[in-house]
Amino acid sequence: MIWYACYGSNMDLQRFLIYLQGGELEVNGVIKPYRRCDNDFEGPRETEPYIIHRKLYFAKESTTWNNHGVGFISTKKDGRSLTYARLYLISEIQFRHLFASENGRKTTNIDFEVINNFKFQDFDYNFYNRIIQLEDNYKGYPVLTFTNKENLPPNNPMGRYLQLISNGLDRVHQLNDNEIVAYFKKNNVKMPKSSLRKLLTVENNPKNDSK
Repeated sequence: MIWYACYGSNMDLQRFLIYLQGGELEVNGVIKPYRRCDNDFEGPRETEPYIIHRKLYFAKESTTWNNHGVGFISTKKDGRSLTYARLYLISEIQFRHLFASENGRKTTNIDFEVINNFKFQDFDYNFYNRIIQLEDNYKGYPVLTFTNKENLPPNNPMGRYLQLISNGLDRVHQLNDNEIVAYFKKNNVKMPKSSLRKLLTVENNPKNDSK
């Protein structure tokens, strides 16, 4: 088993379950299908809050999110940085499937022994091309996440993407709307505070996370 530490849209449980169990994600009227993890489509065995001491930023142009940026973290530790994350306890099979899906692939050659020995593994992928082992043993299992191995130029995320992150910040870290807005602004989201607050209203962002 593995603790997967997510800090982007997968902080929303329902969005994350689409990767494991299959389904569709609709963004601005465009529907993207996702295939389930055929060998293990059980939901996460546990989930809990987590803090990553690396800088959060938004970059790349994601076709899923209308060519807006998605979340990444810096490759180097930074004790002054605080990125709110969510842990999911999943199987190695599920982590392989998730990592492949996040990079638009059906399979991937993750070597967990390499990751355990060197604390990271790099890939020749465009978006998420570095797996990082954040902790060797957290409650009995390693903590893994992924990001890009380069220092990427910023690209602002779209509102719906931020809404999904905010669901995790609300449900898992119990942040209020003002704290969520301050968190986004601290991480260089180029959007007026008034617009960010509007995104977080119930009518614009119904929170359906059941865990």
